[in-house]
Amino acid sequence: MSIDFGIDDIVARPFAWIKQAINAAFHQSSEADLAISPQSSPHVLAPPAMASALSASAASFMTATFSRRKAKQQPCSVKRAMTCRASVSDPEAGSSKNEVSIRRRPPNGASLHNVGTDQFAFKMEAITKDGDRVDNESNKPVNILEEIVWYKDVELQRRKEKFPLALVRTAMANAPPARNFVGAIKDQLKATGQPGLIAEVKKASPSKGVIQPNFDPVKIAKAYEAGGAACLSVLTDEKFFQGGFENLELIRSSGVTCPLLCKEFIVDAYQIYLARKYGADAILLIAAVLPNQDLKYFQKIAKSLGMASLIEVHTFGEMERVLRLEDIDLLGINNRDLGTFEVSLNVTVDLLAGPLGDQVRERGITVVGESGIFTIDDVNVLQNAGVGCLLVGESLVKQDAPDVGIKKLYGRPTE
Repeated sequence: MSIDFGIDDIVARPFAWIKQAINAAFHQSSEADLAISPQSSPHVLAPPAMASALSASAASFMTATFSRRKAKQQPCSVKRAMTCRASVSDPEAGSSKNEVSIRRRPPNGASLHNVGTDQFAFKMEAITKDGDRVDNESNKPVNILEEIVWYKDVELQRRKEKFPLALVRTAMANAPPARNFVGAIKDQLKATGQPGLIAEVKKASPSKGVIQPNFDPVKIAKAYEAGGAACLSVLTDEKFFQGGFENLELIRSSGVTCPLLCKEFIVDAYQIYLARKYGADAILLIAAVLPNQDLKYFQKIAKSLGMASLIEVHTFGEMERVLRLEDIDLLGINNRDLGTFEVSLNVTVDLLAGPLGDQVRERGITVVGESGIFTIDDVNVLQNAGVGCLLVGESLVKQDAPDVGIKKLYGRPTE
């Protein structure tokens, strides 16, 4: 479906008129139906990747095309078009297609049903030319990260229906002000001479199952703070990690002063506002999922809310691409291959030993080492490679005394 406006309409008419026309076409009226770039002119729609705050009902369908009015017929005129898509990493969005390794959604749509426990599955049948029914292999996620991202579409649709963006932004006004996440890491590095610590609060993971059966987010967070963590990472994914945004609020309201990272698989601007509403001070952005135009836009949203952004990479290609961004708060290198779940600290060591590492050091970017960190030897390996911060979860959260676990991890006295 397309909506035609002349170029003169876009320039001359009030932006509200254009928005009203689009909303009328889709029977929508909320602000979430049209993503607007905070930095753009009030008469200009946001680029394709910036349409991530669209309402759930429009999310699968909306494509608005603005074409030049044909009032002045010129034989050699060139039509200009601007497209506003609901998808964050739209497969038709040109260069975005080659930037990310994770597909934004199932190519043939999700298989939804309301019977049984597995109400969201991607195994859909395809019909061969001979009429045989076979599994549609292209409609299956290639790894767990892609499966998580695909499920976010369904999760966000339900969440937006219950808690629309307009209400989230209203509630966000009551959230405590954001704290200095990057500053806390740098202060700890300077004070201790060791990488700052982001300790992770999580109950389970797709690869390990339940890690901490006696999960109490507030108790764990307070133990981390007592053990010397600079910041905390809080898993908010419900289906795969058994977390929740509510855990951010519980920890923040309990008196814990460590800045909080919302560890969510962000594919929509809505999630950033939700994180701030629940008290997060920083967000995670995964380069395998988000092209640079989305990374840049989401960073701007986070910054406008006083939040930092941790951009996570795993490969040379992802890191090379991310370093093209002008403004990087924190660069995370995940030592775990999310396709195979293999973990190697050499991922960080090798990436920082080459020309990309030289760029990082020249620009003064703080690198966060992620996954596979269990001993003081691991800490030393990553610090020697140039890492200024560590994000540690499993090796700490599964312990009965996480505060003691932090001291052992860093080789500090336990008494």
